[in-house]
Amino acid sequence: MSNAQKIVISFLIVIFTGSILLSLPISQTATSDATYFDHLFISVSAVCVTGLFIESIFDTYNIFGQFIMMCLIQIGGLGLMSFISILYFRIGQNVRFKNQMAVSDALNNASLDNIRDWLGNIFKYTFVIEGVGALLFATFFIPQQGFAKGIFTSIFMAISAFCNAGFDPLGNVSMIPYQDVPLINFTIMALIILGGIGFSVWFDVMDRIKSIDFKQAKISVKTALRRLSPHTKLALLMTVGLIFIGTVLFLLVEWNNQGTIGQMSTGNKIMTAMFQTVTMRTAGFASIDYTLAHPLSNLIFIVTMFIGGSPGGTAGGLKTTTFALVVMLAVAEIRQKSHINFAHHTIPMFIVRKAFAIFLIYITILIFGSGLILLFDTHVDYLYVLFESISAFATVGVTANLTATLTMASQVIIMILMFVGRIGPMTMFVSLLPNKKKQSQDIQYTTTNIIIG
Repeated sequence: MSNAQKIVISFLIVIFTGSILLSLPISQTATSDATYFDHLFISVSAVCVTGLFIESIFDTYNIFGQFIMMCLIQIGGLGLMSFISILYFRIGQNVRFKNQMAVSDALNNASLDNIRDWLGNIFKYTFVIEGVGALLFATFFIPQQGFAKGIFTSIFMAISAFCNAGFDPLGNVSMIPYQDVPLINFTIMALIILGGIGFSVWFDVMDRIKSIDFKQAKISVKTALRRLSPHTKLALLMTVGLIFIGTVLFLLVEWNNQGTIGQMSTGNKIMTAMFQTVTMRTAGFASIDYTLAHPLSNLIFIVTMFIGGSPGGTAGGLKTTTFALVVMLAVAEIRQKSHINFAHHTIPMFIVRKAFAIFLIYITILIFGSGLILLFDTHVDYLYVLFESISAFATVGVTANLTATLTMASQVIIMILMFVGRIGPMTMFVSLLPNKKKQSQDIQYTTTNIIIG
């Protein structure tokens, strides 16, 4: 099998295994009336770290069922092949080179150098970050829920936030009851950003921090920042820029909206605006009711969800760097420049072409998917259909109270969007190609002109 096929099959194995485990009586509450289709939908959403659901998680699954969900989210965030590979490395077994390549492809690793240590560091930093997040949550949930339940809730929330999943075991209204609790809001935001920034950015920043000589901090910090890779600089710039712009726009539109933040204090308004902007980058936690938000706010959220997080992490969406390259390509064409430059480096055109191809594929799939939902659910406002479609495709998981009301056909479309969005459309299409098919030759003919514009 090709690397793309291995990635697709590994996710399918986890999804169907999870759906069976969730459908067992031992996983469900006594009042659960969920069907197998409901469990399959939840399993797809958990493994694809999305957060959409048909049946209430809180009312459907007991502690064991929620534990299964937590495992599915963790495996979905890092990938089944990553878990298998790290297990093989830890017991002293070798992992075939082709499988190492598949793991690297799944996690967007550009190099196969010392993949054992690279993969080990990912797991180490992941569990450390999730552990710190769980401890912070525990200071709030243990006094509220008791020790055992408080610990479980804290671990679940930390894993869900870091993996950008958006699930929670707290009830059916997400983070709305906690919209004025700074500890919960800022901890979730930090976990979302750390999970969605990309593993390569982690390692680059950590290497630069280790290189700083704090005796000459002013000079060495500046030097360390300069030595960050162009990818890290672009990912950080896009992340900070999107959070700032999204927060400001949300405040401008919703400041006096009594249905969202109009009745809050100034500090809570800013915190809620920032929280919503961060969670829209593929996390799925909601601290407002989107049906009460201004249509312009939902349109801004759609754009934010479409862009998503950074590559090589647990986030979904088009990816920040991909979107940035498409914008830079447009700017270069307008300015009639032949090269795309960033941070005193020229970006190869094959990378820019790939970014544009991914952008075009994302647009096409989004239009096609939302169009099919409109075909099956003609009564739904298209803004909400588009909101739901991009939430599924970008593996965000927010909803305008629409998921459970859709027909089964539309819910199947939502599942497909979640799966393709998590795998990546390019990987999905490559996996469908026959592995042994003869590669077509890359032929260059005489040039010609096509009128465009």
